[in-house]
Amino acid sequence: MINFNNYININTMGILGLGISGRSVINFLKKNDVKIFVWDDDEKIRNDFKISKTILSNFNEVINLKKIELLFVSPGISLKHPIISLAKKNNISIIGDLDIFWENLHKDSDKVIAITGSNGKSTVCSIINHLLTRSKKKSSLGGNIGIPVLNLKPALDSITYVLEVSSYQLELMKKIKPNIAILTNLSSDHLERHGTYKDYVKSKEKIFMNQDSSDIAIINTDTKEGEKIYKTLKSKINGPNIIRISINNKFKKSVYLKNGRIINSLGKKNKSLGKVKEITSLLGEHNIENILISLSAVLSYGLSHKQINTYLPKFKTLPHRIEELGTKKNIKFINDSKSTNLVSSSVALDCFKNIIWIAGGRRKKDSFKLLNEKITNIKAGFFIGESGEEFFNYFKNNFYCKNCLNLELALNTAIKYAKKIDLNVIILFSPGCSSFDQYNNFEIRGNDFKNKVSMFIRNN
Repeated sequence: MINFNNYININTMGILGLGISGRSVINFLKKNDVKIFVWDDDEKIRNDFKISKTILSNFNEVINLKKIELLFVSPGISLKHPIISLAKKNNISIIGDLDIFWENLHKDSDKVIAITGSNGKSTVCSIINHLLTRSKKKSSLGGNIGIPVLNLKPALDSITYVLEVSSYQLELMKKIKPNIAILTNLSSDHLERHGTYKDYVKSKEKIFMNQDSSDIAIINTDTKEGEKIYKTLKSKINGPNIIRISINNKFKKSVYLKNGRIINSLGKKNKSLGKVKEITSLLGEHNIENILISLSAVLSYGLSHKQINTYLPKFKTLPHRIEELGTKKNIKFINDSKSTNLVSSSVALDCFKNIIWIAGGRRKKDSFKLLNEKITNIKAGFFIGESGEEFFNYFKNNFYCKNCLNLELALNTAIKYAKKIDLNVIILFSPGCSSFDQYNNFEIRGNDFKNKVSMFIRNN
């Protein structure tokens, strides 16, 4: 049988949510002879799901819910869901995929590096994994970055898991104890789920919950919330060893920037890793932050300066994050579909001048005021989706704006506008919103933009 936290020999389990994570749990349970009840609010997904000897039934009825010993909740499901309330009334324990992974796939000889934060998670995960694998360390990248934790393949001996962890996953976390836990940064995000910024920060803080003096916590303290978490951990008896990261300050036992050089002060002596421009091609101050965080992790892990200087320059930017697509005449195209909030778009808008900006989608509870200082970089804005009118109304007095409703019209209109300007311009697709009004995820949205740009460059 199979272990879940303190539960042994589980025979029946409920799966709430049949997306990528839910299906990964089902596949995992099938291998371990656990009978499964399933439910998804989407009727089409329910109807497409095959009922079999292993997958017994939908459990929307109380009679089926009472047969379940443990309920798995997919990260995308709100904890206020009626089935969760019903499970709690019937004393059915609830679990997430991180704890299933920790209890059943993770071995004592393995290491776990877990990364969370409002922005930069995927880049930090990818840099760390890149440096470990290039340095011939066994490393497996997964979690919120794309491969569910239960789809990761364990090694026969030991392996390092590099996991991107969302606030949704952390809400349900009880057991996982990362060897290195990282908080990249904090800004207002996912408030439609968490309700308040305070609750959102609280969920992020849980990544350090089970760590002790044998572990390392890496925290960006450039926000007051990050500083508060740092002070809380520092006062904890038998708490983790803490590395503070800051773009604005230089701390002992840290990795920081001085006169354009990256300085490692984690050891007895300060040592330079070299000039930023010499060891990375990544653009923007946000990527300096990502690099400082990533290098803190791999230096703590045991990588050498030589390994970092050899392999970091070979790391390329992630798809959909300030991704250069090509140039045609006076127009350079940048895909930043991964920017699903205004803080992330602010970072992209800071990287360029003469921007023709395409933005919009399903708005989060962040303020347009975050972008006020970037307005001088923008020549025009073409807006899409549910929030197109909101963007137009806020920015119309600052630069030429048009609400174009969808991406195809926005891109075509932006190109026509760019052709009239006697300047080299950047058409930047940085939505600052989630994709769910018009696309299933930011990857599909970004690929749609890339395909349309590719067609324009090819045909012109």
